[in-house]
Amino acid sequence: APIFVSTPFQATVLENVPLGYSVLHIQAVDADSGENARLEYKLIEMAPSTGSAPVTGDSGFPFQINNSTG
Repeated sequence: APIFVSTPFQATVLENVPLGYSVLHIQAVDADSGENARLEYKLIEMAPSTGSAPVTGDSGFPFQINNSTG
């Protein structure tokens, strides 16, 4: 199973940073080898009230992640 190099993840974003600005770098490692060691990253927006249910639809989520490098 993948293990994150550091946790928890938290960042503050100033309102005047330019588009494309790197806010946070996430890294995980996996003890497997070959194709089984390949990791894929993705962001999921959570509902603000519970923090547990994904928000669906076009909510204007302002962040992106490189799914190969984190």
